[in-house]
Amino acid sequence: MKIHLEADYKSYTAFYPVYSFDGQLISVELLTHFSHSTANVAIPQHILLPQLTTDQRITLLQTQINSIEKHHDFFRQQGVKVALKIDDILAKAILESEFLARKLDALEWLELEINESFPDLKLGKDNPSLMALSQRFDLSLENYGAGKAPSKAVYDDLFSRIKLDKGFIQHNINRLSFRPFISTILDHIKPHCQQVIVQGIDDLPGLEKISHYDFDGIQSSLFSPVGEDALSSLIDPPKELVGDPH
Repeated sequence: MKIHLEADYKSYTAFYPVYSFDGQLISVELLTHFSHSTANVAIPQHILLPQLTTDQRITLLQTQINSIEKHHDFFRQQGVKVALKIDDILAKAILESEFLARKLDALEWLELEINESFPDLKLGKDNPSLMALSQRFDLSLENYGAGKAPSKAVYDDLFSRIKLDKGFIQHNINRLSFRPFISTILDHIKPHCQQVIVQGIDDLPGLEKISHYDFDGIQSSLFSPVGEDALSSLIDPPKELVGDPH
């Protein structure tokens, strides 16, 4: 797909894995990057997205839907969820377009992923858009603990998967109080979702430390995204999880 702004950008898709601590692939996050027509530089979606019009955002969403459809058999056979990031503008477009909503409905392994910057997330189920999305789709929260919103939406049981913010983890993991602190957080949020995922663990000592806590899975730079042609390679358990992480 090409998007024309001040210059042309070409997009490409990758999948960022989430693993259980025994090495099983449990979900992937769909990532779209853009390359400039005159430079060999990859630009992540979240940087370019604010420059896109609503029509361009919908075009991008349809391209992402096509990618998920193309790999539907993989997700179904492996029982792997695929997370698709949306913001409030795309949420509004989905809720107002029965065509888009039906296309997403047909993707049985899909979950829509928002973050704490979603407008009025603090209202939880009293946010009409968020409530409508949660009634029709599985939702995940990308960066819980980033400090941008209180936990009402979590306690309102709106999310099937919650990912702890990477900066939050990196800021706290080496503190002496981390064990009781993170254990208390897990005790409070695990009853309100199906899985809690840890992010921000980017080295082997951190992996060893975090593996002793009651997380359901991990998303880490230790486990790199892959392109569409290598999606099936993510099924192989990473050596960091099946071997001795020391």
